[in-house]
Amino acid sequence: MMNKKYLSIGLVAVLLSSILAWAFLSPSKVVQQYKVLTPLKQLKSEQIEQVVTPYIGQQFWRLNLEKIHAELVRLDWVYKAEVTRKWPSKIIIRIEEQNPVVRWGDAGLLNQQGEIFYPSSIVGFEAFVKLKGEAEFAKDLLQKLAIFQKSFDKLNWIIKEIEQQADGGWLLSFVTGKQVIIGKEDWQDKLDLFIKAYPKVKSSLRTQAQRYDLRYSN
Repeated sequence: MMNKKYLSIGLVAVLLSSILAWAFLSPSKVVQQYKVLTPLKQLKSEQIEQVVTPYIGQQFWRLNLEKIHAELVRLDWVYKAEVTRKWPSKIIIRIEEQNPVVRWGDAGLLNQQGEIFYPSSIVGFEAFVKLKGEAEFAKDLLQKLAIFQKSFDKLNWIIKEIEQQADGGWLLSFVTGKQVIIGKEDWQDKLDLFIKAYPKVKSSLRTQAQRYDLRYSN
């Protein structure tokens, strides 16, 4: 009698499991909607909609999340994306947008990791410091900007642009119109010397001079 009872319970459990599995994995379950959980600044919601809409109506468990992810990260301003399913019929999207800190050339921007990206427009970022050089040195240029600006803060000079030179040095342009050329050899010592010496230069000479070449000891 006891065995029959256990057998009945077992059969019921198997039946319930089968029903639940069918309900959970049923091909009739399709994607009906999506939701973006992170706030957007530069990226437009319409851009995400264009990517996701073709997948609405597809089977929930056969949905190619990797493909959706690949399409999302190709959009302007997307740095990282995460795409997951939410039972029973929803796609959940999380977006991390690019965080530009400087301009790169005339059409690009540089994020805080020193990575270049090219949005369709850089309107609104025209006032950012511009860096110019070989792409492989983008991260180094960003680091040099921080170092150079810290030094020139002592003179209240604000860097507007840094252009890497063919010899490995740098041409710094400032908002005042002044320029400073820094060579790659012993540049830190020469820069420190210039920062200390400049305040001692006669004001008349400061006004006349617009370019300072620090590549030479004199």
